[in-house]
Amino acid sequence: MTAPTSVPALVTDPAPSAPPVPDVGPVAVPRLLAGPLRVLARARWPERPADELPAIAGFVESAFSPLVAETAERCLRAHHGPPPAAGAPRTALLLASPSGDTGTADALARATANGQRVAPLLFFQSNPNAVLGHLAARWQLDGPVVALGPGFDDERELHDRAALLIEDGDAEQVLVVTAVQGPPDHATAVLLAP
Repeated sequence: MTAPTSVPALVTDPAPSAPPVPDVGPVAVPRLLAGPLRVLARARWPERPADELPAIAGFVESAFSPLVAETAERCLRAHHGPPPAAGAPRTALLLASPSGDTGTADALARATANGQRVAPLLFFQSNPNAVLGHLAARWQLDGPVVALGPGFDDERELHDRAALLIEDGDAEQVLVVTAVQGPPDHATAVLLAP
């Protein structure tokens, strides 16, 4: 009779643990709005024939970003006072422009046609989210920023888009700015909440 041989136990590496899930804070809870959004404040540019747009550091050769910023500032000041908007609820910024930034587009086209060096700031400001980021930082707004181009100039549709941002839990209020480079340049802003 042969003595039984011992079988060595299999050694296995412990199963790798799943990576830790980052803490992203409270999760937004979608909600269904009971009715249309309320208007908390509104503004427009120009208000008077003599209105002039103030320059904004970092934005050059085009009136588009100053137009958006000044109109948004007027609306936010009407509701919150001077910046920053201390204690403001989560606020989204929604910009719609059927014309887009024609001033920057023209400046880029001129430089390219003349074989000139294109100013780096023109690339930065050619994205309309650049001016929205400027506003969010200045006013300490922490909601999403959304820029829409041609085809989104109907007021009802913009209010519906604002309502979606609130229903999805991305914001508690939405600043909607509509800007058109003219002639004449003009813009409106409205701060909406449930």
